[in-house]
Amino acid sequence: MNYLVIDLEMCRVQKLYKRNYKYASEIIQIGAVLLDERFKKIATLCQYVNPEYGVLDNFIEKLTGIKNYEIKRAPKLTEALEHLVDWIGDREYRVYAWSNSDQLQILREIKAKDIKSDKINIFMDENRWIDYQEVFTQRFHLDRHFSLEEALERAEIEPEGNFHDGLDDAVNTGKLIEKLELNPEYKLVDYALLESDGPLSCTIGDLLGKMQLNIG
Repeated sequence: MNYLVIDLEMCRVQKLYKRNYKYASEIIQIGAVLLDERFKKIATLCQYVNPEYGVLDNFIEKLTGIKNYEIKRAPKLTEALEHLVDWIGDREYRVYAWSNSDQLQILREIKAKDIKSDKINIFMDENRWIDYQEVFTQRFHLDRHFSLEEALERAEIEPEGNFHDGLDDAVNTGKLIEKLELNPEYKLVDYALLESDGPLSCTIGDLLGKMQLNIG
């Protein structure tokens, strides 16, 4: 069994597209890390995605470091996802993501864009996907969800690269998974947390999810 760790970055979609696209965000980057059966990193993949409705504004550009020219010359989502599946090959695998927002984002775009692909359908099998943020929360009996940044700190893992870069976030999530899965008795660093009503930081999915359009 192999393990694919995935992280998405997204841009915002203006309300004027509501008739054709109901959602507030659209994928612009897919970061992926392939782990072997011992949760060791064996390969990485970074793909930019050309959005059909979204625009890379200054806020998202500064947050992610993604440049407009990188997404303008990138493939559309269908091609990017099919390339990801081809890259995985014929391995048996599960998909890990930090929270379920990435899985939901892909499912929303598949529906909104009427994407028809057997490869992508197999990839999106709900039994394949694992929300590792929820695994982390339940394992350590936490009363709230931690951000990836906070989880890494509590697990004594030095992060690589930059947060909100799809590949870097996938790499760091993979490091966390490796440490915790290979050390079932591991205990988080115990220190007084800062007063907070929620995570110290969040994913782009969390940020843009707060701006989700009403689709009822």
